[in-house]
This record gives sequence, C-alpha cells and structure tokens, in this order.
Amino acid sequence: MVSKEILTLQFGHYANFVGTHWWNIQESSFQYDSAAPSEIDHNVLFREGITPAGQVTFTPRLLLVDLKNSLKTLPIQGDLYEEPPDPSQLFMKWEGHKIELQEAPRESKNAFQTDINNASALPTVATKKYNLEQDVQVWSDFLYSRFHPRTVNVIKQYQHCNAETPFDSYSLGAALWKSEVFEDRFSDDIRRYVEECDHFQGFHILTDCTNGFAGLSSACLEHIRDEYDRKSVLVLPTIPAHFPDNDFQTAHEQVYSLMNDSTRVINLLLSFNTYREFSSMFVPLCTSEAGWRQPGLPRQFYHTQYNHKLPYHSSAFLAAALDTISLKYRLESSTFSLSDLCADLTANDRKAAAGSLCMPFSLNADADLIDCLDQWEGPLYKSITPRCSIGTERVMQHLMLRGVPETRLKKPPNKAGKQKAMAAYNCKSVKDMLELFLACSTYATASHVSTISQAMSTKNPFPDLFDDRIGVHGNVSAIPRLEHTRVESVPILAGLHSGSEIGQMFESLHTEAKKLKIARFNQFTLEADEYEDALNSVMTLRENYEDSFLV
Repeated sequence: MVSKEILTLQFGHYANFVGTHWWNIQESSFQYDSAAPSEIDHNVLFREGITPAGQVTFTPRLLLVDLKNSLKTLPIQGDLYEEPPDPSQLFMKWEGHKIELQEAPRESKNAFQTDINNASALPTVATKKYNLEQDVQVWSDFLYSRFHPRTVNVIKQYQHCNAETPFDSYSLGAALWKSEVFEDRFSDDIRRYVEECDHFQGFHILTDCTNGFAGLSSACLEHIRDEYDRKSVLVLPTIPAHFPDNDFQTAHEQVYSLMNDSTRVINLLLSFNTYREFSSMFVPLCTSEAGWRQPGLPRQFYHTQYNHKLPYHSSAFLAAALDTISLKYRLESSTFSLSDLCADLTANDRKAAAGSLCMPFSLNADADLIDCLDQWEGPLYKSITPRCSIGTERVMQHLMLRGVPETRLKKPPNKAGKQKAMAAYNCKSVKDMLELFLACSTYATASHVSTISQAMSTKNPFPDLFDDRIGVHGNVSAIPRLEHTRVESVPILAGLHSGSEIGQMFESLHTEAKKLKIARFNQFTLEADEYEDALNSVMTLRENYEDSFLV
C-alpha cells in the first residue's frame, strides 16, 4: 500500500506534552519481527532520513514550537545528527588570555533521560521504576523519540513561565507569525517537509488554545490554507486539565486568576473562530469537564487513578486517544484517509467534532467480548471534549478499538453455553460485534468501527495510571497486580463524534465570552466590532448543530 504522509505541527507547552506522549507511544509500537509485521503504517507520520555519518534514521515528520527555557536538556538541533559542541573545544581566532568565556549553568538530566542515552542501560528502560511524577517539569524530560534537527523551534522573545512578559494573548501569537522567523523560515520548513513526500495528504495541528499559541497556530493555519488549499487540516486544540493560578490562596491571587481565566476565554473564542473558518475539522480536547472558567473536575476513566494537576498525567490520556483514533488512516490495510474522516464528520458546515476515550477498555481477563458488552454498565466511553457529552441519538461517529483480538470474540460452539442464545453470537468479527452493540444502544446513529488486535504500549515513559485490578496486559483481573510490576499494554476504544451536544459547547463558550468587554484587555489588539463578529460567528456555528437529524 502507498503511504499517504501527514505533517504534524505542535504549538505550545501543553500541546508538546501531548505530542511527546504521542510520539513515544508510536515509537514503542514499532515491530521489528518480519514474521509478525505491524498492522500500522508508521510512514504516515514518520520520515526516513540519513545522518551525515550515513546512519539511517526514522524520525517524526514534525515541526514544534515552544518558548525559551522550555527545553531543559534537549538541544534545539537535537543530538541525533550531531552532538552539541563543547564550548571549551570551540576554536577562537583571538588569543586565549583576551577571551572571557561565560556559560549558562547546564541542566542535569533525570534518571530516565540518562538511561536512554546509555547503551548498557537501554534494555532495562521499558520496565525500570522511575520517579517521573516528580522528575518531569517540561515535556522533554520524558521524551524518548529523537528529532530531526529542524523539528524544534524556540520563541526567544518570550520565556516559559515568565509572569513579567507572558505570552498570553491571541494577538501576540498572530503578530509573531509575521516575523521573519515564522513567515519565512518556519514556512520554508513546512515546504521542505511537504516536498519530501510522495503522496502528501495533509496536516495535524496540535496546539495550545488558551494562550498566545492560539494566535500563532491560527495564523499558521491561514498560511497553510493559502498554500495547500486542497490538503486536509485536522486541528487539535488542547486545554490543560489544571492551571497553577487556579490554586489561589489570597484575594490578590484570586483576582489574578480570574483575569487569566477571562484572557483564556477570549483566546478560545478567537481561535475557535479561526479554526472554524480555515480547518477541515477541529476537535477541542481536555480531560477536565469544564475546560474554560477553570477546567473544572477531572473526568474519571475506568480503572485509572491520576493526578489531573500534572500535565504529564492528563496529557497521556489525550495522546492515547489521538494515537488510537488516528489509526483509522494509519493502518497498512486501510484505504481510508484523513480527508474521508473529516468529510464524514463535518456535514452541513459542522466543523467541530467531539473526542471520546475508554482506557483501558475493561475486558475481564477470563471473558470474551460478547460477555463484556452484554454486561457493560454505564457509558461505553467518556468525552474528552470540554463542556460536551457524547450523545446516543442522531450522531455520526467513527470509533477505533485496539487490543481485542478475534480470539477473544466468543467461545466455540461446543463451549458457548448461554452465548449461543445471544444475537451477537452470529457476529463473525470484533468489528461486527461492536457495531451491533452500538446499533442497539444508540438511535438513528451512523457508527463506523475499525479494529486492530495490537494493544497500545504503556511501558516507560508512559505514566502508570492504572489501578491494581488491571493486569500486565491490560485486562481486568480479580487478583490485584503485584506492586513491583507495571501494566505493559492496554486495549483502548477511542472515537470522534458529531452530534447536537457539540452545539452546547459553543453556546457555553459564547455565554462566557459575551460577558467580557474586550477594551479592558489591552493585550488584545482587537476592536469591539471585531470581537462582536467573533461572538456572532461562534454562535452561528452553534446553530449548525440545532437540527440533530444526521442520518
């Protein structure tokens, strides 16, 4: 099958947390056994290259952007193609006694980063016990993948976590795109990646949408639509599950947090308006329920326990969902494309879709899929889109189930017992059985299901998010997992959905944004009538979801 390549763009610190998990998950799924080839076509999102030394590399087809001081030990050019120079070894034309060399203190690598750069320690990395919950401060602290030298881009005008000069508004990001660094060099890097592809199909844009990266990603999206107007663009706006300023202790801190919340609402409104106009589809993502005006309570996933205040934890859920649902157009056996997915879910100018996740897919260790679905209680999956539930009526949806092999479908006739009396026993595949379940549990809904037998790897550096009832291979067990062992892989169900509930998300955003007077926020270079146009545009998008009869 011919690979249809996709270029991924990542904008912002939380988006890079999600992206780091996503690339790590993909790399951990590489299979090198020719007798058992992978079901996944990794050429869709990865590219092959050669170092100056003639070594073959396989790196993400990726451009990412973050602020100064956000990389810690990761060199901007990476260390795959060449080692960063030692300042003491640099050749200088001036006499040594006339030179004063000043070097900024070097960040020390955590235990995980030290081990992955040590050939002798590398075989134990996947299962070794690390303290990443305490060690991870930025996304590069748990990065396993190696990057191409042109992948990482740093905004030097703004520093990470600098309250004095925050990169906090849509206008700052939009203005930054017009600088030489982005309008020229970054655009050229996009073009180089695209020109390397034989069958380029489009873009993933994974972006923060509550700060200045909302404006930067929006300006980039407009450029992409001008230059590559026939290509599909899936925008994935991410919202952290928690903002540190929400943990206020004093009245002054509370006022500061409320102002930040208002700024974030404006960024969301303006970016959603741009994504509506220029993307093929966009899917807002957050593991907390509210998303804006403080993200709210963390969503609870079956058999998991996590700290929603840690970006390292919450971003892992979003990455698992993205990796799973994107398999629909990354399978070796599939002719399905990104444009097909977008076209199915954006009828009648409904540009947004909602994401869902069930991780792990709760299949008992000694059970078949037919029994699991027959005894299932509660929703099959949880929404990971803010202010949006997943409906069960008049919905268009695409779902991907991974990690449930055909051998777990049902028992053979001579051992089937009560299973034989079920209508689902006539199903011949995991796909057929899940489609039957969805047909029985939803009304007037079109469900497109895909499946693969390969579960998702959860080895290091993926966080240990699962309770002790989840076994090493992701199945639910009555016997608690031993304390010193960790879950190595899990079955997952993830989906994208288009239904009337998405309109409620836009209405809630419109309600919050309408309360604000844009003139009071001087970091936005926006006139009152421009802000009013954005409000009206988002409300129009909400109205596109009023008639919920899709199929």
